[in-house]
Parts: sequence; structure tokens; C-alpha cells
Amino acid sequence: REKREVLEEEIDLYELFLRIWDHRKLIAGITVLITSLVGVLSFVMTPVYRTTATLMLISPAQTGGLQEIAQMLGVRVRSQYPASRILAVLESRTLREAVVRDLNLDKVLLHDPSKVKDPVLAAARVLGGMVSVSRDRKTGLIKLNVEFTDPEMAVRIARSYIRNLKVILEEKALTLAKVNRVFLEKELEKTERELKEGLDMLVAFQKKEGIIFPQEQAKGSLELYSKLLTKKVELQIELKNLQKILSPDNPKIVYLKEQIESIDRQLREMEALQDNPVPIPPLEKVPERIAEYTRIYIKVKTLQAKYETLLKMYEQAKIEESRDRIYVEVIDPPFLPERPVKPKRILMVSVAGVSSLFFGVFLALFIDYIREARRKRSE
Repeated sequence: REKREVLEEEIDLYELFLRIWDHRKLIAGITVLITSLVGVLSFVMTPVYRTTATLMLISPAQTGGLQEIAQMLGVRVRSQYPASRILAVLESRTLREAVVRDLNLDKVLLHDPSKVKDPVLAAARVLGGMVSVSRDRKTGLIKLNVEFTDPEMAVRIARSYIRNLKVILEEKALTLAKVNRVFLEKELEKTERELKEGLDMLVAFQKKEGIIFPQEQAKGSLELYSKLLTKKVELQIELKNLQKILSPDNPKIVYLKEQIESIDRQLREMEALQDNPVPIPPLEKVPERIAEYTRIYIKVKTLQAKYETLLKMYEQAKIEESRDRIYVEVIDPPFLPERPVKPKRILMVSVAGVSSLFFGVFLALFIDYIREARRKRSE
């Protein structure tokens, strides 16, 4: 039984071969025809050239002494930039439109730009199908591929891509760190103006009142006033004691009276509201002047503390902005291609030959199937 099945299989395969062989001319004709048509088409098609440029992202560690400054200020700096940001810019419509304007590609890529509402946008869409971007995850290198029918134009497009990429990264790098830096810069300028006004007010107050530190000077004035009063009381006690035993015209009595009068005169001058020749604020105005001085002084000190804090934050924001900025270095510039990458004639002819051969075999078997079906129905 097994031998019979094997024999039947051999017979079936042989019959299949015979059927194909009977249609060998048809199969060969289809194969030769389709392969020839594809071969002719591959030579008629316009050749497409490809140029490639390799780009590398610069890490913050390579930007001079930025990392050292960041460490001094206690700011953390990342080791490298996310490549997704530069890939997004390379694939953006803004960059394609910039390249179209740079090289006037709307006149090259469009048959009749005057019939298009927005020629730059239409040309940018066509250009998007000619440019591809890829990234090597191991090395982090980014490859920019440009395919065009003119090899020189392909190189020009690649160079324009790189040039406009750097311009966009420089002009439109609106990161959060940049927003913070701009805000802090404005606040720093505002605080600096307020601090200058406060210092001017403090200097004007000191010049007007003839004092530098009213608290210290008021303290000295009160100490002097207290000493004079104490001295006056001591002299008055001594005078009363001497008056009991000495005559009124005694030189000692006269001297003590003169001393007491001198002290009284000094006390009246200190208590008077008139301008004091020495830089000691009048006692009646000491509280007001101390309060005014304290208000201005506290305002200046507050502004100084605010200015110092903003200055440190501003320096940190500048470092953050530099850290977030993307720097691109061209490792391999675009080259002038010598051979086209499309059409791939050998591959096209090979695929067409194999495909047409299978198609011819399928067609031959299908024809036999139709004939056999008709024969059975007729019988």
C-alpha cells in the first residue's frame, strides 16, 4: 500500500511536470516578455542619486568650562542632549520650507508653481518624500539622506538642510530654561533699578539729616544728655553743701554756678528744635528720624537680598539654557554621488524574471484546469 501511494505521488508529480512542459512556450514567452519590459523600463526610468551627511550632537561636557561653572554654583548638568529633539527639527515642515526658500526649489519641484496657492508649502511636501533621517542608537549619530535626480542638487539640498538646521536651533530654541532666563533677566533689571533708587533715597536722607547711623548717634546723644544731667545734679548737691559754709562771692561758689549754667546751656541746646551743629539728631525728632531711616534701610537691605538671590538664579538659568541648547557638528559632509541608487536594474530584472516565471506556471496550470473542467462538463 505504501509503495502504491509513493508510485501515485510520483505519477502525479510527473503529470504536473508534463503539463508545465506542454506549456513551456507560453511560460517562456511570458517570462521573457515581462523581464524584457521591466529591463527596458529600468533603463528608461530617471536615475535617482543619494547623498548622505552624518551629524553628531555635542554634549555639554564638551562646551568649555560650562560644567565647572555649573558645579561651582551647585547646578546639575546632564551628559548629553535628547536626540529626539533634533530629529523632530530635521523632520519639521519649517525646516523644509526654509530649504525650499533657500534654493528656490518650488521652481524645480513643481511643474507650474503659478497654479499652486502656496508653492513653498507644496514644494516642501514634495521635498519631504526625498529626504529621510535616521539615528544610530549605539553611536548616537544622525544620518541625513537626500535623494534627487540631479546629484549636484542633492548635495545642495543636504547642505541647505544643515545650514538652516543650525539657524533654527539658534533662533527658535525656546526652551523652558530660556523662558526662565528671560523672566529672571527682566526681574533682575527691575530690582537693580529699585535698589539704585533706594540707595539714592538713603544717601539723600543721610545728607539732609547730617547723620549716618541714627540709632548709634541717638544712642550717643542720650548717653551725653544723661551724663550732663548727672553732672548737673552732682554740682548742685556740692553747691548746696558749700553755700552753708561759704559766702556767696566765694570763688568756689562762683565756679560751681558757672559750671551748672554751662551744663544747663548744653542741655537746652540738645533739647531745642534748632539745627544742631554736630551730627546728633534733636531728641524730640529722634523717634521719627529713626523710623524713617529704618524704613529706607530695611527697604534697601531687602532689595539687596532680592538682587543677590535673583543674580544667582539668573546665572543658574543661563547655564540651564546653555545646557538645553542643541549643538550639531557635521562629521561627514554631503558628498557628490557618482552612481544612482535608483532604479536598481539588476534587482528589478531578477525579481521580474522570477515573478514572471511563477506567473507563467500558474497561468499554464490554470489553463489546464479550465480545459479539464470543460471536458468533464461536456462528457
